[in-house]
Amino acid sequence: MKLMFMAGFVVALFGLGTLLSAGPSVGALIALPAGIGLVAAAIRLRNTALDQQLYRAVRPADPAAVFVLWGGLAGLFAVGALFGWLFDTAGSVLIVAAWPVLVAWYRRRRTALQVDATGVNIDGVPVPWTDLAEIVVSDPQSGQPIHIGARLHSRSPIQVVAQPQGFNLAKLTAMVAKHGPRDVRVVVTGPR
Repeated sequence: MKLMFMAGFVVALFGLGTLLSAGPSVGALIALPAGIGLVAAAIRLRNTALDQQLYRAVRPADPAAVFVLWGGLAGLFAVGALFGWLFDTAGSVLIVAAWPVLVAWYRRRRTALQVDATGVNIDGVPVPWTDLAEIVVSDPQSGQPIHIGARLHSRSPIQVVAQPQGFNLAKLTAMVAKHGPRDVRVVVTGPR
């Protein structure tokens, strides 16, 4: 998957650079979608593999984060075009290199809860399995935002709110059972 991603990245970078510096050509018009397709396929394969290894619940929509993500992309295009115009080079390198950083930031900001082999990450706070007593979840059937809490052995509890769309209690419970110690459990409480 990494090799596929890197190959797609390089091909897309080449296509975009050629398109911006020399204008439309057959090679650029073939390389750019081919590279984007390889990158998309690698990301899809990675996400499918990760989906079997972790559970992730997301926060409710955050307009500020969406604005930063798409505003950042627009800013990257503007700076890339300016850079290309000023130095008579392909400014696409800046766009392609910085875009994954923005996407990773956005993904981290949207993550309310992540459960994997290393432990639980709740509200951006990594909690190893040895510190976790239980995960408390408000009733997902209510249709309201889901309150998720982590009761810990050594410090005060951590709480976060997740959106109900896409929340899967069965998968969360299965991942906790798969990765966590036997004494860690998922507790469902009434709606808040």
